[in-house]
Amino acid sequence: MIGWEFPPFMAGGLGIHCLELTTQLAKMGVAIDFYMPHMALEGDLRVADHHRHLAIYEVEAEPSLSPYGGTRQRGYDDAFNDAVWQYNMRVVDAFRSHDADVLHAHDWITFQAAAELKRRTGKPLVWSCHSTEYDRSAGFFPQDWIIDLEKAAVRAADVVIAVSEYTRQQLIDRYGADPRKVVPIHNGVDFSKWVTRSGRDYGQASKVVLYLSRVSRQKGPMSFIRAAKRVLDQDRSVRFVVAGKGEMIPEMIRFCIANGIMESVTFTGFVPDSEAQRLYEAADVYVLPSVSEPFGISVLEAMTSGCPTIVSKTTGVGEALTHVLRAEHWDSDEMADQILAVLRDKPLREALGKNGALEVRKFTWERTGRKTLSAYDRALERAQPLTVSA
Repeated sequence: MIGWEFPPFMAGGLGIHCLELTTQLAKMGVAIDFYMPHMALEGDLRVADHHRHLAIYEVEAEPSLSPYGGTRQRGYDDAFNDAVWQYNMRVVDAFRSHDADVLHAHDWITFQAAAELKRRTGKPLVWSCHSTEYDRSAGFFPQDWIIDLEKAAVRAADVVIAVSEYTRQQLIDRYGADPRKVVPIHNGVDFSKWVTRSGRDYGQASKVVLYLSRVSRQKGPMSFIRAAKRVLDQDRSVRFVVAGKGEMIPEMIRFCIANGIMESVTFTGFVPDSEAQRLYEAADVYVLPSVSEPFGISVLEAMTSGCPTIVSKTTGVGEALTHVLRAEHWDSDEMADQILAVLRDKPLREALGKNGALEVRKFTWERTGRKTLSAYDRALERAQPLTVSA
C-alpha cells in the first residue's frame, strides 16, 4: 500500500482512512507493507514507532505542500509537482515487497509509483480515489496535470475504489473509466469516539448551528454563512460556529462584518477530535454544504453524536442516508429554511437526531475492510499475467 500520510503525522482524512482500513485488513489476516513519506517532524520520530499491525516504510521526501491540509489548498506549482514525482520515484527505489499479491495506491499523489511498480512486477493494481481534482477545486481552475494523472490511474488500475457512487459516476463521466472495474466502497466511522455519552436533550434547542470541516471553496462555507445571514434576519438569538481552518475564512469574516452578523458567528480555527466531539454535542444542527463532496465523513461523526444534519445534494455519503435534510449547495435560502425548521420543531429535531444516530451504525470500518478485501480478490482475477520476453 502506498500512501501520503499516516497518524500521528497527518494533515487530513486520508491518514485516518489508511489507519482504519489497514487495522481492519490486518484483523482479517492481510499482511501490509505501507510506504509513505518521512516528514521531518518532531525530531527523528518514525511513524512505525506507533503502530504494530503493519510494516511501515518511510521514504525520505521533503514535499513542499500537502494537498490534504493547510490554508493553501490550490495553486500547486512546479516545485510541488517535482516533489511529488521525486517521492514516487523514491518509493519505487525503496520497494522491497516482492512477495506482495496486490499493489494499492491512494489518490493521484501516489499513483506514479504504483504504475511503475505494476509495470516492473506485473502485480495487479488497486487505486483508491478519495476525491477528484474537480472536487478539490470545486470547479475553479482545476489543475490539468493532476487531472491527467487521475485519468491515467483509472486506465492503469485493475480495480478502482471510489468512496461513493457519486465519485464512481464522476470517474466514469469525466475520466472515461470502465464501469465494470470501478467499485464504490464507503468509509466508516469510529463510533467509540463520536457517540454522545451523556445522551442528548431534544426538548429545548440552544440554537447552535455548526459547520465543522476544512474551510475551503470545495466545502461551500460561503453558502453556510449566507444561510446564517438569512436565519439571523428572522432570529438574532441563533449562534453559528465555523470550526476548521482554510483559505476562505478571510472572505467569510468580511461578509459577516459587511452584513452586521459578526457577533453571531464564532470562528474556532482548527479543532482536535476531543473538541470536535464537544462541538457536535453542543450543536442543534450540523450543516455541510459542499460544492462537490466525494464522501463527507464529518456527516457520520455529527449523526453518530445525535446531531440533526443538513447536507448538500452533492455530498457522496448522502446517497446512502435517509435521515438527513438535503439542499442544493448554492441555495442558501433553502438551507436557511431547513435550519429554522429544525430549530423550531422539536419532533423534527428529535426524529433526525435519533434516527440518524441509528442509521449511521451501518458505516463500520469492518464493512469497509471486507469490501476492500473483495476488491483485492477482484483485482487478482482481472490482472493479466506478466509476459516475459525470451
